[in-house]
Amino acid sequence: MQVSALITDRNRQVAKWVREELCSKGTNHFFDIWHIGKSVGKALDAAAKDRDCEDLKLWRPAVINHLYWTAASTPNGDADVMEAKWKSMVNHVQDIHVHDTPTFPCCAHLPLEGETRNKAWLEPGSTVAVKLESIASRTALVKDVRQLSPQHQTFSLEAFHSLMLHFAPKHTGFSFLGMYSRLLLAALHFNHNSDRQDAQTSDGEARYAVRYPRFRKGGWVVRPVKEKPSYTYASSFMESLRVEYSRSPQSLRESSTVLFLNAPAPLSSSYQRIDKDEAVGLYKAQHSRFNIQ
Repeated sequence: MQVSALITDRNRQVAKWVREELCSKGTNHFFDIWHIGKSVGKALDAAAKDRDCEDLKLWRPAVINHLYWTAASTPNGDADVMEAKWKSMVNHVQDIHVHDTPTFPCCAHLPLEGETRNKAWLEPGSTVAVKLESIASRTALVKDVRQLSPQHQTFSLEAFHSLMLHFAPKHTGFSFLGMYSRLLLAALHFNHNSDRQDAQTSDGEARYAVRYPRFRKGGWVVRPVKEKPSYTYASSFMESLRVEYSRSPQSLRESSTVLFLNAPAPLSSSYQRIDKDEAVGLYKAQHSRFNIQ
């Protein structure tokens, strides 16, 4: 299979492997925006604790929003344009809206006056402006911004991983076939409910809920309420099993046998075994010096 585009987080080992193994075959590697935005937010929070840098708290949401806009407004994923748009933020917060980059010569917003202004501009050359520029211009961050994914993100995959915990919680150990079956059920449930519509009130109005995510640190977000998940796939699955069993019980038993036979051996089977008496003897020898006569 030829992978045309791959979106991941900023794991450096994964990025190196993709660069060496896939990019040479025509794969474009992009980074998920949320992970980079989280990193930028942490850097701004740390810098805001420094003297004369408290205003970074006010600009933090706008900086993160600008990061998302940088990618979303560049659907073709042009790395030079995204870099120029990102760096223009440093000028924008100082009330400078004309830039010296031909790929993005001026800000795209309308004049900000009156009610559209809710934050004070940063003074050019001030401590807080220099600090923000040092954060936004870090070589590693700019390199990552050039690889922002303009269209697709990893949130749906992470939602599936979260759903898997309901079918296969980590605090419980399962056999290989037990885990295999639970992962299949999780995939069936996720695919069946992935296109749920927004819930509505009795009057036909869309329903919304106010949430307080932990990463917002007390901030709130409004999210549409989805319809309740459906489990009709389970009934269809059970009916299919009934039909197959009534048609050929032996065939179903043979399929189950094949699954059992193809189950891999436990990980502990690859370890070198030691005789139990020898292990007990070593244990007693190691603990004999602690015995008080």
